[in-house]
Amino acid sequence: MFDEKLKKAEGFILLQNNLMNAVFVKQAIPVGDVEALTRYYKSQDILSELFNEQMGWM
Repeated sequence: MFDEKLKKAEGFILLQNNLMNAVFVKQAIPVGDVEALTRYYKSQDILSELFNEQMGWM
């Protein structure tokens, strides 16, 4: 059970890193700082909700 949760957590960290790269590093369309941060934090919220759900914490 713990190993399964650890694997999910590792996957979540990879998703977070990919998200950060997508928003801040590899922007295909230039956006303002505020818009980039807004997108990033909205995505983080969604990821966190999904993660908590997957871990059974919700």
